[in-house]
Amino acid sequence: MKREEHLEYCKICLNRKVDFHKGMICSLTNEIANFDPTCKDFKEDPIELEKRTKQKVQTEFNNASTINNGTQWFLWIFGLSVLNSVILYTGGGISFIFGLGITQIFEGFLIGYSGQYTLNGLIISILISSIFVLIWYSSRNLNKNAFILGMIIYGIDGLLLLIFQDWLSFGFHIYALVMIFKAYQNVDQMKELLSKQQDSQ
Repeated sequence: MKREEHLEYCKICLNRKVDFHKGMICSLTNEIANFDPTCKDFKEDPIELEKRTKQKVQTEFNNASTINNGTQWFLWIFGLSVLNSVILYTGGGISFIFGLGITQIFEGFLIGYSGQYTLNGLIISILISSIFVLIWYSSRNLNKNAFILGMIIYGIDGLLLLIFQDWLSFGFHIYALVMIFKAYQNVDQMKELLSKQQDSQ
């Protein structure tokens, strides 16, 4: 057994003791654990076990919440981008800062070229935005490549806004990217957790 596997037992054993040089050791032998696969002297510490169980559950909840929040950003990007396009098509004068800049640039060029924003233009804008629905669906399945692709596309979109000096939208793009990246960082840990749950079944 590896040291990490030993410590899973040692941390909840009444015979545990911390040594400044060796780390956690057995108070009976004053040595680090070397049992395989079980320890005959193991005595469960119910208080420590309950404490660590609560910490584990809280960590798992936090990881799941972070990933869920991160993936939801892809839906927000899609939804607000489509809403911006629909508002423009219906003659409205407002837009949401989390929406895509590329669709707004496309729509601006289209209006400048043809003098109006047509239904075909609206459909094209929605299709462009729809890529984030696919990214959302894939990221929910803990596909790290989906997170990476989404961050790259939205990052490039933010740079386009920077070129046009739309500082407010650029700033919120950065905020959304940070939230998505936090979710990305938790993917491997969540995969490991799900794998352990499947193995235990």
